Amino acid sequence: MKRISNAFPVALAVAAGFLALEQASAQPFVYQPNDLALGFRKTGGQANYEAVVNLGQASNYFGAAIGTFPVTNYSTSQLTPGTFANLSNLSWSVFGYYSGSGFGSSYPNSAASTLWVTVPRTDKAVRSADATRLTRGQQASARSPINSILDNAVFVSGDSGASAYNTSTFVRESIATYPLHLLTLWMGSGVDSSIGTLQDSWPEGNLEITTPASFTTAVRSDLYEVRPTTDASGNPADPHTGTSGLAWYIGYFQFNPNGTMTFTRETATKPPPTQVTLNIIRTNNTSTISFGSSNGVTYTLCFTNSAGLGTAVSNWPSQSGTISGDGTTKSFQDPTTDPARFYRVLEQ
Repeated sequence: MKRISNAFPVALAVAAGFLALEQASAQPFVYQPNDLALGFRKTGGQANYEAVVNLGQASNYFGAAIGTFPVTNYSTSQLTPGTFANLSNLSWSVFGYYSGSGFGSSYPNSAASTLWVTVPRTDKAVRSADATRLTRGQQASARSPINSILDNAVFVSGDSGASAYNTSTFVRESIATYPLHLLTLWMGSGVDSSIGTLQDSWPEGNLEITTPASFTTAVRSDLYEVRPTTDASGNPADPHTGTSGLAWYIGYFQFNPNGTMTFTRETATKPPPTQVTLNIIRTNNTSTISFGSSNGVTYTLCFTNSAGLGTAVSNWPSQSGTISGDGTTKSFQDPTTDPARFYRVLEQ
């Protein structure tokens, strides 16, 4: 399913910034401009450590041949029993940003503040809703906590000393020893730190996927390249999907119950949805949500209140009925007394 549009744009406060880092004695963990990072954590006091992994250059993933290959930047023993007692209830995501021309490898047509992020799948076999591209300023705000995650991983690594859990591509962060340098501080929402919204700078919802309490089946999360809507000169910045397109789908990461991970590079198998605006009319206690439909597309109405804005749209409640498109204007009706309800329409 894919998201069509927001009924009510919501401005989320961004708590961006950088933690002052002390001088470290040694820094086994390193990262280069345009690297991707993989973060692992458990919330709610379930673990004593968090972990950050350097996955290498983003181009290793978006430039890969179609197919599946293993992610070898960490070992399973570093995860468990080294960092986590088990792999159940483990939240993870992949993230990175393009530093811009002059910083590491330059990517033609890419604008500074291009982001690479994962969007969780709720159904292993079904690709997630495509991420929405944001303004250059919004994406710069999201870049800031990503950079802080990496900077603080370097600090923790340098302060910890070399070990099996502190290498050039893997660093274990002690929650007790480094409470001001943890992945959670920059990944978590200011409202609920268990939700991965990069300090609420990513308005699309939770970037992390969490393994179930009984982790016996692999979970997948989709990787997108999210170019800002315009570059620094105000020119369109996304030749992949068109100037009004959604984010560019690259492929998916799969995390397995034995602790291994693979990445599958594939092409999009479905076109981006038509970009439309939802029209809403409120009469007494009934909202009518209208939109232009397309032939052969099935639509579902999803809704939430303000408390649900931090969750992925795929986890919002939805009406049981669907609407089949035929090229004309269609509408859903939602009887509700909720004084603040937010709507999105998904297509399949």
